[in-house]
Amino acid sequence: MMNAKISDMKPAKNPWWQTAKTPKQSFVRGGVWLLVAVGWAAVALGDPKPWRWVFAALWAVVGVGYLVSAVLLRRRQRATQDGAGPDAEFRAD
Repeated sequence: MMNAKISDMKPAKNPWWQTAKTPKQSFVRGGVWLLVAVGWAAVALGDPKPWRWVFAALWAVVGVGYLVSAVLLRRRQRATQDGAGPDAEFRAD
């Protein structure tokens, strides 16, 4: 359909949700932050103060965010390798 190459287009930027450059890096970071969240939860169990639970929840959200980013990056990587990405028909350079 649209085989013309547009010369004035700039390369795509990273999406706003992308927190790491590679899926492996994102999985590692997500795992580290989830371990930090578990540590804060363990501390909060021993000395239950509301701010400790807040820290545990915040680090858990950060860890899950990294893991979601890793899964999305991995899916995008596989889609482009298989040639089944969203714009695969336009990548016939």
